[in-house]
Amino acid sequence: MAISFADQTIPERLLEGQTQTRRLRGGVRIRVTSGLVWLTIAGCRQDIWLAAGRCFDYHGRGLAILEAVHGAAEFTVSPLRRAGWRGWLSGAGSAIAPQAPLLSGAEGGDTVRISKLLPHGLIRWF
Repeated sequence: MAISFADQTIPERLLEGQTQTRRLRGGVRIRVTSGLVWLTIAGCRQDIWLAAGRCFDYHGRGLAILEAVHGAAEFTVSPLRRAGWRGWLSGAGSAIAPQAPLLSGAEGGDTVRISKLLPHGLIRWF
């Protein structure tokens, strides 16, 4: 059964140990709003663990299995907006979703190496 993600932003709820299988088509964002979700996508080398407040963007096609771990979990699956100038013209550039911080030690005035913040040590100037 194919599921369209065109307008789906309704939160899904899984009880502990409950699984849900979805066929992903195109770019989607999986955002966990509560609990802990174990995400496995066919063809991916690693499993993904998503805690509350975290999200995962997937740009391909594949069969995804989501499981609630250590209690119930709630998540949403929504389509990614198009990148590039066509996406910008359609309004995609105005609604960028905030991400949860990746470095927990970077708060409270702690020093963080810039090489940890930038992939492969690249600096982009705007």
